Amino acid sequence: MSVSLSSPPHPDVADRPRRRAAWALESYLELGAYPTAVPCARLHARLVVTEWGLGALAGTAELIVSELVTNAVRAADGLMRSVYDGRRRAGLPPVRLWLQSDYQCVVVMVWDAGDQMPRRAAPDAESQGGRGLWLVEARSDEWGAFKREHTSGKVVWARIVRG
Repeated sequence: MSVSLSSPPHPDVADRPRRRAAWALESYLELGAYPTAVPCARLHARLVVTEWGLGALAGTAELIVSELVTNAVRAADGLMRSVYDGRRRAGLPPVRLWLQSDYQCVVVMVWDAGDQMPRRAAPDAESQGGRGLWLVEARSDEWGAFKREHTSGKVVWARIVRG
């Protein structure tokens, strides 16, 4: 398991969605940065990954999507503008979710407009939260985050491989 805070899981990822990636399977979903986005994203991930014939990865993909989208919704709290692909947008920024697969692995990517890069918290035993990135690290083969040019915020990604 490795963590990278500087490089995407695939060279084309940093340019998404401007050019077609080399992935055989791909899904994109844009959601409002509201708590209701989390169950919508989870269901979307489970259904899409299962449809791709990767049902064994569906539960893990759902968990990772849940954690990353939850963090993205929190990162958007209080933001009233964003920049995406050089275009400015007023109002609460959306959360963007990509799922990609080459039939052997699934890559989950989530964009949010918050500029703070992710870092694992050290929650105490009584803490109600702060374990999301620990779960992502424990359940993925690799995860990381990167910033895109001409875009505010960051993309947080995780890769899971069929065992």
